[in-house]
Amino acid sequence: MDVKVEIKDLNKAIADILKEYGDIVYQATEEGLTAAEKVLIKNLKASSPKLSKEYSKSWKSKGKKYKLKRYVGNTKMVQGKSGEIPLSNILEYSEHSPHQGLIKKTYNASVDEMAQAVVNTIKGEV
Repeated sequence: MDVKVEIKDLNKAIADILKEYGDIVYQATEEGLTAAEKVLIKNLKASSPKLSKEYSKSWKSKGKKYKLKRYVGNTKMVQGKSGEIPLSNILEYSEHSPHQGLIKKTYNASVDEMAQAVVNTIKGEV
């Protein structure tokens, strides 16, 4: 059945269609970010030091608390002078760490792959 739109209602009809399309793209982007998050976790696990393998296996998603954002962290903790400290902080920021900056390097090297994961998800949904 053809829908007839009066010329005076054309702007509203287009706006309604674009809003619906925008909702689809938004939802696909949310799903794409989850795919990108998985890419980053995979790459962080692969680039992590594997002395005990516990650290490399400890990369986790922090969930979907915020719209259009994802956070990834490492749950491995070690004892410090004033309590437990995330091992990722020591390895990433300690001047004495041979792995200093590895998380940031891995993230930067993963950006294109993560972006492609988002785009692929959006293309599959739209």
